[in-house]
Parts: sequence; structure tokens; C-alpha cells
Amino acid sequence: MAIRAVFFRLSIPVIFLVIVWIFVSYSYYDDSSFQHIATERFIEQISPDYLAVFDNESFNKMVQNISASDFAASVSKTFLSSYKAYLSINDVTDLKRIATGADSTQALALNKEIYSLGDIIKVRIMLFDGYGKPLTNGGDILRIWLKSTSKNASANGYVIDHGNGSYTGHVRALWTGSCVIKTSIAATKEHIAIVHKYIEKHGLLHDMVAGFNKNNIQERTPCSVKPNVFGLADMCNFTEENYGLHWFCGKPKNSNLTCQDWKFTKGHRTDHLSQPQRTIARLHKHMLLKKSPAITIKGDGDYVLPPDLPCNKRPNKETWYEESPVGFYYKNKWHNRGCDITFVPSKVSYEKCLRDQYLFLIGDSNIRSWFDHIKQTVTMVTAKHEGQTASRWFSLRRAERKDLNLTLLWAVHELPFYTGEDSPREHIKSVAWHIDRIPERKKVTVVIHNMMHIARTTPSEFRLHVRDVKFAIGRLFKRIPEARVFVKGPHSATFIDLLKPLDFIRKIHEQLFYEEFGEFQDKITYLNYWDMTACIENVNVHPSPATVSDMINYFMSYLCGV
Repeated sequence: MAIRAVFFRLSIPVIFLVIVWIFVSYSYYDDSSFQHIATERFIEQISPDYLAVFDNESFNKMVQNISASDFAASVSKTFLSSYKAYLSINDVTDLKRIATGADSTQALALNKEIYSLGDIIKVRIMLFDGYGKPLTNGGDILRIWLKSTSKNASANGYVIDHGNGSYTGHVRALWTGSCVIKTSIAATKEHIAIVHKYIEKHGLLHDMVAGFNKNNIQERTPCSVKPNVFGLADMCNFTEENYGLHWFCGKPKNSNLTCQDWKFTKGHRTDHLSQPQRTIARLHKHMLLKKSPAITIKGDGDYVLPPDLPCNKRPNKETWYEESPVGFYYKNKWHNRGCDITFVPSKVSYEKCLRDQYLFLIGDSNIRSWFDHIKQTVTMVTAKHEGQTASRWFSLRRAERKDLNLTLLWAVHELPFYTGEDSPREHIKSVAWHIDRIPERKKVTVVIHNMMHIARTTPSEFRLHVRDVKFAIGRLFKRIPEARVFVKGPHSATFIDLLKPLDFIRKIHEQLFYEEFGEFQDKITYLNYWDMTACIENVNVHPSPATVSDMINYFMSYLCGV
């Protein structure tokens, strides 16, 4: 059975078949050369005796302490305060006690169906569990978006959690015509708790291993950002080798191998959630609410026009303080709300914008797609560079156009970085390491994107990575004061096998970037791609080429404008 999207409603027979399929397809797998130690000691057992999920009063108070402005914020400022409360949630065995889209309700707050262009439209939402009982606590993460199929238009909104099972959704009337309002339960509180309690205990959601090799003697051991992973007593501390960021791997059992014989790393898709936990993480998310309200928007003009301010003239700091949505699609074209996109994409405009640029894209495969798009658009030639190997997708990439004096590079961030294959340790360097080696050029631009891989670890660990980047950016600005730096924010994905509660994690990551980069916000542009991808119901971890093109054009509008 193949499931391509997560927005669905399952009948009881189908649910039974899906659960059977999950059990068969997701039995633990691993490299034959690597065995976990005392697996039964770290697989969390769910006790059927738990009846109370958590303390309603304290949890609801936590949710209510989050300001309405933070739910609306493009970059979260206070959501991290809720993290410990999620960790206090006990596991559940009766999955019908979890919020469900099939029984939850939504209705327009005002008894009217016609709105004016620019209006804020409010939707009252009540969550119910699988027994049809109303929830009396908050904490579930909801999405809401406005959509018009006939006009190929869509816009993300935001939802305020009242901490008692009720929510208020907000969408803005940004174009005229007939629309529907869609809402989904993007991440249940139980899903968030399961994943993050596991991560806090083991450091990572998915397995990573170190490979040791000497004189044809080989061994693999588990790794994590935390020492003593999975009950191992003897560890190799590779923090220094990971550029000062935590990294620990089990010492080889073979006496002929030492920590100095570490040759490569590898990331697996395996995890050690129990079957009920994995079912919650896979199926109890992105559940569409029934009866999407239909409205009509009237007004002068086709859509809300942007301010008369080119994006490349907009103060950087404003990008950290926007309210969702930062933009919207209309007739398949992305429109910013905070500034005017004056950049018109073409090969000529790309060449004009990127002339004399040293453009470094650092992160994962979701920014390597930027490298490929720009290289193809500008017809660049791959340049030989130390550390660049065609057979390794994660090795450094460099391309040039000498007539434009243009250099384009892409590199991955430090561990934890999941390659899916044995990656020589010298291929994985830190973001800070790369930034510190940028040559002094007239035009230097750096785009940073570290999301999907490091989203598998704890918020405290992610903060250390962001802080390390911040210090490197500070050094870059001292060397090259006119350098441009962009943070590519997380994008939405609803792929069923993405176990991470991404809607929750992205808020945490936004706040950590906001806090750590505070002193540089007037010099760093934050690129919000959540609103762009949530409103189009993006499914896959890697968005379509058309969406990638929109993302890059959005970036180019800030970099160059006309």
C-alpha cells in the first residue's frame, strides 16, 4: 500500500489494514555489522494503566501564557516556554482519546459569508477525540489556510490556542472571489510528547553510527549528541572533531581498534519507538477538519497590493517581526505582503544580480536544490575544488562563471548529518568552519539552512549549533562588513513517514534563531518559507522544482530587486 498524502480520513477497515501494513513494513532494520546493545532497555514501554494523560490545569496554563501575537508571528518569540510541559505528557494506549479531525468542528465566528478585501476572517474551532468527547485542554498544533482553486490562490493563516480545547483560526482576505477555509490538526500534543521525550533521552530521533577501520578490521558503533547512548559505558568523545559541537560514539569492542580509527559516519532511518508510538507519529497528524467553511470576498481590485517598497530596500529587521501570512499565492504567483517583489526572474536578471558574487549556500539537500537551480539558470561550469567528489551527494559543490566573476558553492552542516551512506569524516565540516574560510571578496552572500537533520535532536543542542554559527557570522562581519547573510527558514512537509512534529519544531527553531541572532537582526534577512509551503499543502520533504524556483526568486528579490 502506498500513501502519498497525509490529508485523509480513514474508515475503520482501512485503519486496520494500515496498522497491519505499518507493523510489517516498519519492523526494525539495520546494518548487519551493527547491533544495538540491550535494545529492550531503551525501548520505552507504554503502560496500559495510564488513564490521565497529564495535569490539565498546569498544561492549559502553559498554553494560555503564550501570547496571541506569538501565535500570529512569522518568527516565534516565546513558544519555547511550552517545551517542558510537552515533556510532562504521559504516553497513551487508547488512541481514540487523541484529537481527531473527523469529529472536530469549525465554523465562522461571524454569521456571514461575504467579506471585504483585506478583512481578517475568524474561525471558531473545537477539538473532539475519537469518542466524540470535547477536549478540555490545549497543546495540539493546528494549521489554517485560505484557498481558491479557480484562481490558483492560497494563503496561510494562524491559530490561537485558548488552552481548553477551543481555538480561533485567523485568515486574511487577500484576493476577491469564492474561497474555502481549510483547517487541520497538524501535530497532536501526544505526537509532540512522544518524539521529544525520546529525543531528550537518546539525543537523536533516528540512529547514527560511526565506522572504525584499521588493517581491514572494521566495526560500527552507535552515536549521539549525548554520551552513554543506549546504555554504552565506554564512549569516544568526538566533540573536538565535530568542531566543538557534541558528538559521542561507542568505543569499538575489538581491542585492535581505537577511537583514532574513526573513518566515517552514517545516518539511518531507524528509530526505536514502540509500535503504538510510531502509529501516533505517522497517522495522528495533518488530520483535516470536516466542513470547510465557504466564503466570498468582494472589493476593488483582484488582490491586496504590496507596499511601495522594493524588497531589496526593506530593512532586514522587519523580516524578523512579520505577522503570518508574509505572502500569498494568486494565479500561481507568489506575492509578498511586506514589500514589493521587483525582481523578475530570467537568465539575464540572474546574471545581473549575481555578477561579482561569492554566493555560499550551507545546509542540507533542501538548499543544494538552490545550488542546482542557480547553476542551471546561469549556465555555470563545475569547478574543481578540494573535498569535491562527484560520487558523494553530500560533498562540497562549487561552480563558476568567470565572465561574471561569479562563484557558487554548497556545503553541508556539521553532525548530526544523515547521509544514508558511509560518509568519510572529512566530508562533514561545520557551518562555522566554512564561513571562516570565505575569502575577502567585494560581494559575499551566505544563505544558511539547517532544519531537517538537526530537527532530529534537542532544542538545547540546536541552540548550540545556531550559537556557533552566530559567532562565525560575527567574525565574517568583522572581516567583510558589507557581507550579506540570509537565514532560510523551515518549510512545511506532511509526508506520512516524517515522524518529526515539524509544525512544533519549526516554532522552536524560529525562536532559537531569533534569540541567538538578535544582535545581528539588522544585518541578517530572515526568509519565511513556512507560509509559502503550508498554504499549498506541500507534502514532500523536498518541494517541487516550481516551489524551489519560487523560493529562490523570493530570496533574489531581497538580494537584488530590479
